[in-house]
Amino acid sequence: MKILLAVSALLLTACSTPEPAPTAEDAFRFGGISMPASGKVLETKYDRGIDSRYVVVLALPAEDVPRLLDASQFDPGVMADDRIVDGRRVVRKVTVQGTTVHLELFTT
Repeated sequence: MKILLAVSALLLTACSTPEPAPTAEDAFRFGGISMPASGKVLETKYDRGIDSRYVVVLALPAEDVPRLLDASQFDPGVMADDRIVDGRRVVRKVTVQGTTVHLELFTT
């Protein structure tokens, strides 16, 4: 019995493929984000349970933050909203600290 369990565990491990690391492009598509060319991605995180969530940290010149918001269809003066993107409701939050921009994108 122990051998059968060990073989089963080995087969399951060998057959399972790890999910690829999330990319910023995945996050941008997920949240309907259009990043200016001047932006540089510093970090991308992804987690999933019942809902999906991306956190992307960008370096972006302060003068390009309005361009990011406008191109991503945020209402003027708004840094958080929710949108229907590819048939799902996505909450989008933007936080700016100097030239560092944090995007949090998640479904509910």
